[in-house]
Parts: sequence; C-alpha cells; structure tokens
Amino acid sequence: MSPAFVDTHAHLTDARFAADRDAALARARAAGVVRILEIADEPDAWDRALALCRERPQELRCSLGLHPYHVDRFSEELAEDLVRRAKLPEVAAAGEFGLDYARCPIPPEAQRRVLPKLLEAAGATGLPVVLHCRDAYADLFDILRAVYGGRRPRGRYHGVLHCFSAGAAEAETAVRLGFAIGVDGPVTYPKNDALRGGVRAAGLASVVLETDSPYLPPQSRRGQRNEPQSIPEIADAVAAVFGRTLAEIAAVTTENARELFGFAGI
Repeated sequence: MSPAFVDTHAHLTDARFAADRDAALARARAAGVVRILEIADEPDAWDRALALCRERPQELRCSLGLHPYHVDRFSEELAEDLVRRAKLPEVAAAGEFGLDYARCPIPPEAQRRVLPKLLEAAGATGLPVVLHCRDAYADLFDILRAVYGGRRPRGRYHGVLHCFSAGAAEAETAVRLGFAIGVDGPVTYPKNDALRGGVRAAGLASVVLETDSPYLPPQSRRGQRNEPQSIPEIADAVAAVFGRTLAEIAAVTTENARELFGFAGI
C-alpha cells in the first residue's frame, strides 16, 4: 500500500493556481497526498477557501485567519465573524495568525497588540490554531505563555507553528508550550542544518508536513511554483533526519495531522 500524506498548509486559492488548480490537485493525489488544509489568511480569501472545500469535501478542509500582513484590518466584528464561520463543517482550524518582523509593513507593536485578541477568538472556536512566525520567536513565545498559561490543549496540541524556521531551542520551546511544528520545503535545502536540528529536537511525534504552496518549494523545485505534490520530497528529508523510512514518516505525520485537524478516513 502506498504511503498516504497530508499537506497541512497550502494556499490553493492563490491566483497562481487559477489556471491549473484541478491539475495540481490531481498531481497531489498521484503523489499520495490524500488531504490538504487550505489556508485563507485574510478575510477576502475566506469565502474562496470555503467554496473550494465544498467542491472537494473528501480532500480539503480550511483554516480561516488573519496573516500579520493584514492585522490592520482587525476589528471585534471580524473576530466575531471568524468565530461564527468556525462552526462550518469545512473549517478545521483558525489561522494563520502570528508575528512577522522580517518584511511585514505592519509595525511589530501593532502585530503584538492584535495577536492575543486573535488567539482569544481562536480559543472561542475550540479549533487548533495555525501560527506564523518570522524573526519573532521570543515575542511569539511570550504571547503564547500569556494567552495559554497552564491551559491544557484539547488533544496533544493547541495548534501548529507553521513553516518552522528556527533551531533546537525554539523547537523544544514550541513543543513544551503545546505546539506541533510544520515542516516544509526549506528542510530539503543542503545548507539548512540548523533547521534539521530543530526538527530533530521537536521529535517526530510533534511534526506535521506542509508545502505552503505556492511558496517555499523544496530543493528540486527551487525557483518554481510550489504545490502539494512536493510533500513526499519533504517527507524524504524528514526521514533522513530521524533515520526512518518514508512509510514510517508518512504514517506518523499523517496521524499527527489527523489528530490536530480531525481529518477522517485516512
């Protein structure tokens, strides 16, 4: 039996998939990717993501959020709308939310002011959260401690730290705070030993696979649009980190994704 994978973070409603979205999904299926979490990271994308999930209920569920680039659009009404939509059967998570100090035009202090409000709204949904972090791990962890404190997750995790890009210390802190890490294309890059050390420190029980399509292609697709069919290449790199087989990586990460996001029938 071929390995079954889950892509826990993709942006298939992005305009770069407009011409061949169905073909990209067919390529994903052929590669063994049986479930995909579609990320709608700003309000204008929420309806598109929901519509796509309704077209393909066996393959797709979605997460609704507000990326750091868009936190200037935050309002209490938006938070209430998020909580209301979270009851829809297509919605499996809340996010992505987070902090981005690399290239984000929104000042860091504004991002830090909004993130706890988004996390509280996510808490009201009862759904896992998808977190974004770029060059802001210390501040993100401070906010997570303040919001979650000693609160136990409903399952093993409060959510996932998507596109994990740091090292062992940050990985251990994320897991200790109740978060899985999302591992994507950069784990395949030859010079990214620090990231691979972080993945190892997190432990396979705390790893889910993702592509962040159309962004962050793996080594074989550098410079090209990424898509969910890349998951097996990412899984191969994770297998090398842990000294496990591809089938073992598929089984464990798929179970982690199923537990996090409630994907059934895998």
